Amino acid sequence: MMFLAALMVCGSAWASIAWSVPPAASGECGGTVRLVDDPRPAGRGTAVVVDTGGMRVRAVAHGPGAWRISRLSAGDSVEMRGECGPSARFADRDRVNHVLGTMRVTEVGAAEPSPSPAHRAANRMRALVERGVRHMTDDDAALFMGLVIGDDRHQPRSTVDDFRASGLSHLCSVSGQNVAYVLALCGPLLRRLRPAPRLASTLAVIGWFVVLTRAEPSVLRASMMAAVVAVNFFRGSPRNARDVLAVSVTVLLVVDPLLAHSVGFALSAGATAGLAWLSRPLGSRMGLPGVLAATVAAQAGTLPVALLVFGRVPLVSLLANPLAVPVAGAVMLVGIPAAALSAFLPDAVAAPLCALMALPVRWVAGVASVGASIEPQGAAALGAWTVVAVAAVLWVRRHRAVAG
Repeated sequence: MMFLAALMVCGSAWASIAWSVPPAASGECGGTVRLVDDPRPAGRGTAVVVDTGGMRVRAVAHGPGAWRISRLSAGDSVEMRGECGPSARFADRDRVNHVLGTMRVTEVGAAEPSPSPAHRAANRMRALVERGVRHMTDDDAALFMGLVIGDDRHQPRSTVDDFRASGLSHLCSVSGQNVAYVLALCGPLLRRLRPAPRLASTLAVIGWFVVLTRAEPSVLRASMMAAVVAVNFFRGSPRNARDVLAVSVTVLLVVDPLLAHSVGFALSAGATAGLAWLSRPLGSRMGLPGVLAATVAAQAGTLPVALLVFGRVPLVSLLANPLAVPVAGAVMLVGIPAAALSAFLPDAVAAPLCALMALPVRWVAGVASVGASIEPQGAAALGAWTVVAVAAVLWVRRHRAVAG
């Protein structure tokens, strides 16, 4: 208990310090900066978070400079100058990501690739996957990248809205499912190693995947849980998912207390908590089918955050998730190796392979589109949820009567 109390005090103090860091001062700034994430479109320009040497700012460029920045990747360094100042919009959201201001870029100079081997390997893999889907339509390729590595930069607004309205937006946020698939792909090699090298290699794969997917909050949660499981397996002391989640969230919040303000982190942890605590009771005691039990459990875990932040929980997600998740899981499992293979194939062979890979992607997009179109609104939504609640109560009573 004393250790937990000390941990809470230290975490609170570190969070207070992190939140109270002053914003960027107004005036000229720049020099050699490092890209923290990948450039993304911003109107007619390009935006990217950069580290100017101890301070992160969101740099926005237009014209030739925007084009030059758009060719770079996270971890690269570039000469950049501009006018800095405190964030005018979304200041609190930026601060959660340790972004303390904005830069209006006026000059972009020479660029250098990242000196980190992990960053260079991850960037090469991302480029390989992008080349592998070159024969897909822009929308299919953008959704494919979102499903496989969580890269949603080029998804059209209509797709984003459909996925949110249908309760499927989590599919484009890398989760434990993605981490598990990557480890499964590496499993045949990892199992050939002795215990200590296997642990080190497993942790290296997890770390590389974090870099590949740009260390989003959901990625950090999933990867930390995978690392804890790997360490426990090495020690011969496996733990249940609830213990692993508790340890992982505690460690991450101590390292970066501002994650407590991240909506993505809260949703990811909530969904995992729902699965850990509720999926088995819903399946064994209430008789719900496996996929539906997992869907309801995850929705229950994210319910408080979704209601507080978004003001609603899509009813259609109860139908959309069982229809979309298994197909999206197949894309996640084979997406990276299939796209990497396609990148090396001639166009005559790569084109039909891309068409084949696009089929499940379009299924997921179609489920999201249909789900968004039939999602009830206003009073209809309240009435529909009431019907679902009554049906759930009747189902539980019937199941208990049969079981008794």
